[in-house]
Amino acid sequence: MVQPPKAQRYGLPFPRRHLDRRAVSIVRQLQDAGFETYLVGGCVRDLLLGSRPKDFDIATSARPNQVRRIFRRSRIIGRRFKIVHVHMGREFYEVSTFRATPEENQGEEVETIKRDNEYGPSWEDAHRRDFTVNGLFLDPIAEEIVDWVDGMRDIEAGVLHTIGDPEVRFPEDPVRILRMIKFMRRLDLDPGDAEIRAAKAHAPRLSESAPARLAEEVFRLLATRQAAGVWEDVQALNLVQFLIPELQDWLRLDDEHGKELANRFKALDQMAADGFETDYSFSLAVLYGPWAEQEFHPAKRKIRVSEFSQVAAALTGEFQQRARLPRFAVTYANRILAAQLRLDPPEFLGAQGRRRWNFKGMAGQEWFPQALEYLKLRLIASGRDLDLYEDWREKALSLERKDS
Repeated sequence: MVQPPKAQRYGLPFPRRHLDRRAVSIVRQLQDAGFETYLVGGCVRDLLLGSRPKDFDIATSARPNQVRRIFRRSRIIGRRFKIVHVHMGREFYEVSTFRATPEENQGEEVETIKRDNEYGPSWEDAHRRDFTVNGLFLDPIAEEIVDWVDGMRDIEAGVLHTIGDPEVRFPEDPVRILRMIKFMRRLDLDPGDAEIRAAKAHAPRLSESAPARLAEEVFRLLATRQAAGVWEDVQALNLVQFLIPELQDWLRLDDEHGKELANRFKALDQMAADGFETDYSFSLAVLYGPWAEQEFHPAKRKIRVSEFSQVAAALTGEFQQRARLPRFAVTYANRILAAQLRLDPPEFLGAQGRRRWNFKGMAGQEWFPQALEYLKLRLIASGRDLDLYEDWREKALSLERKDS
């Protein structure tokens, strides 16, 4: 039997009032019932880094059915690994059972983890997590941080290290490479040299990951409010070919393509700093926008479509099928891109682009506010003033006032 390592324990370095009282109540009730229970993961990390957590997740030695018996307003979800949603007021809290670390591969080559759903002790649950800063547990009753992975040391040093050897941990789950980029940018943490070397070496293993999971991580990266930095990291690690290979093919045609896309990401960050929040549709439009705008030009078009309305769909279609993106999100992205031909007609349209059209009909569509914000992003990225955006915005507001 493997002896558990000794945890380092620290008093809370922040006021207890920063904790979510309902999450604390869930921990207390589980502990009172005899189960080892902690707040875990991102909420602990964010509290230690001085930011407000979005969620408070809980891990416990109680099995899902045991949690369910303690909390009347709860339900078990999940197939591969069951967790419990405990409802309190209008909120719900995710309670998971401690998981064991996956069995180590005995061969020379590290295999990608296919199954990771065995119950285990708390210290193994900490060790199976990706980075040390995410492996910290918090006992709100004892008011202490429980650290099996040297996460507190890395939090204080502002560094991002994998739990264990990155030459093992990245091949086990290559998506950790994308999560490294997300955390280093969003949390302003410096990755170790070993992590960078391993990420470069094992980037091709991303092709073994589920496309839907890769797509989800791409959208999360663009929502970090550090999209320009993320793009630099993705380029430096040569990841685009494994994430969106068709986009990589377009980028290779001309160095200016990459520069134009980088300017869009900078504009997205500028808008995010002013409070704008991107979503699937908008992020997809940002990713494919410069390429779509080139394909809109009949003389430069390389794809086999005849109508403007078909261009964006032809470009995003492969990504949609591969990643199983929500159909409405892709449809909205396509319409956001096509709307730019009306809101900001390119020169090649000539008189056709300036003819009268049904603005009221477009302004009444659900996706139109995003199309307007995307126009703003394009203007910022190209260094143009925002007069055009303000004019269309005022027209849209005028229509709203008339209809109200």
